[in-house]
Amino acid sequence: CRKLDARLQPFRAGKRWEQAVKEAAHQGVDLTADWWFEHPKGLNHHTYATYGTAVSEVLVDTLTGQVRVERVDLLMDLGLQINAAVDIGQIQGGFIMALGYMLTEDLKVDDAGKQLNSSSVHYHVPTAYDIPIEFNVSLLEGTPSPAGISGSKSSSEAPLCLVNSVYLAVKEAIYAGREEAGRGGGWFMLDVPLTPERLRQAVGAEPEAMVVP
Repeated sequence: CRKLDARLQPFRAGKRWEQAVKEAAHQGVDLTADWWFEHPKGLNHHTYATYGTAVSEVLVDTLTGQVRVERVDLLMDLGLQINAAVDIGQIQGGFIMALGYMLTEDLKVDDAGKQLNSSSVHYHVPTAYDIPIEFNVSLLEGTPSPAGISGSKSSSEAPLCLVNSVYLAVKEAIYAGREEAGRGGGWFMLDVPLTPERLRQAVGAEPEAMVVP
């Protein structure tokens, strides 16, 4: 604030705030400022860090590579909630955003770096049919933050990290599919996003398995 106030001083005499900002911007004055704050480490190493855990259940069609997220349970430590509804909304939105990165959003570019699938027809963001069928979100109680306002913590996009539970659940299902297909239970590389093509290739089921009895 002090940086911006100093830059605006030449434009503020006898003017309203909006007019001073407009004139400064017109004159090419940089009206942005940044600062990095690192909170002192406590016994818990990072007193402001947010923590969470997740359990996911998925259904994988090993013949088509389709994934359905049956159930997700999330538990987040966000200190004392100033507005629990906002925190839960952030958790839900962040997790679904990450679910798109994990399952459907396959960015493709050509040799020049131009995106090949720039429309929603070919670049698939999560829809209502992609969210978990059962989606449970809980906030850990009685854990005030020693560094936050009123004991709270920022929710932000921390829940993105919890989507790893979906990845690991899908991979466990593929392990089972590979065993059934006679490919053994050894480790295998599985890149993201987990598109049907990648999952079909990972399972390695023979074409004969696609025949309906």
